[in-house]
Amino acid sequence: MAPGQPLELDLAQLAADLAARGFHLADALDFTCVPPLPAPSERPTFVCERGAAGSLPAPRRYRVNEALTALSAPLARRDASRLLAGRGSFGFPAGVLNPGALAEGDRTLLLCRTERLPWAVMKTAETRFFTQSPPLLLELDAANRVATATELTLHGRPDAERSRAEDFRLFRFRGEIYSNHAVISNPPGPLAATPPRLDAMQTRLGLSRLDRAGRRLEWRGLPALDRPLARVEKNWAMFADGERLFLLYSFSPYILLEAKAWPGLDFATIARATVAPPFGGDGLALRNSLNPVDYDGRHWLHVVHKVYPNKQYCYFAVLIDRATLRPVRVSARPLARGWASGAAAILYACAAVVRPAEVLLFAGVDDCGTAVTAIPRARLDAEWIPLPCTDTP
Repeated sequence: MAPGQPLELDLAQLAADLAARGFHLADALDFTCVPPLPAPSERPTFVCERGAAGSLPAPRRYRVNEALTALSAPLARRDASRLLAGRGSFGFPAGVLNPGALAEGDRTLLLCRTERLPWAVMKTAETRFFTQSPPLLLELDAANRVATATELTLHGRPDAERSRAEDFRLFRFRGEIYSNHAVISNPPGPLAATPPRLDAMQTRLGLSRLDRAGRRLEWRGLPALDRPLARVEKNWAMFADGERLFLLYSFSPYILLEAKAWPGLDFATIARATVAPPFGGDGLALRNSLNPVDYDGRHWLHVVHKVYPNKQYCYFAVLIDRATLRPVRVSARPLARGWASGAAAILYACAAVVRPAEVLLFAGVDDCGTAVTAIPRARLDAEWIPLPCTDTP
């Protein structure tokens, strides 16, 4: 290493090297929030013990797991990330972001959220918050370059002038392309030129069908679940297996539902389980990030995330078994995180496309852009470890 060159620390590799020598990482001292390394002013200190890790006390487990998350090199590397769109792209001054993705042969469809107004302006008035920016359909060629860009209309959604659709996810079902997406609704009453009342708004997951010929999203409705719902419901995922349509309500706890009588949108719970990732114990829930996609003949690939302060997202890859419909593997190190996986602090993974030799991870960047990162499958497959999952009543 050249003089003056900062030391890059990969804590996951360090922990593996210690385990091979009969030690385990037992504690992390002198840090409360580890910034991205290298950082000359930061000197994290670690305590190692001889023997198997066993069960660590909660405070030690919290510090160890936070350090492993923050200081382990993610699989999605910054030098492999490429920005596809941002502020001003395709005529949208505030950005093109948070894409859903779907493979079409060697090409890729992206359904993106767009913004005409930056948040600093939008938050000043309800009338601006509900100004609809249309979904934008991008088609990427085999080299992941934007080939076409098409604005879509939102057709048939009730009370469209008082609600906002955003963060689209794509999946195929029975020969059609669908998008699940967030729908943010305003309380009854006329819209005003005053700041939006975010604490009074309701967020639900809606379902629409993509009509590419008509250049629109056709509203299908709001899924109905056999469980009570909070005022704000986010991070639901949807995916299909033949004639079956699934809705993954949450990952921790793991709650999976199935459509009972399509084209009806009533969903019934078919699986409930507790997952115990080895990097848990820090009090942060693992949440759904994207719709599960085909990985191999036995598994779907899913991605989950933790949220640290200041919107610092950290992602892990998960394999869901097709036969049991339960998660069975998780990546031993982060799949992606801000700064280390792109030139941005806020990285919001939205979709994955699995190719024979790589996984393409699509993400929103700093709430204004869209980026893609290619992750070699061989690198991901080297990181799978068992994910304990226990059914619960």
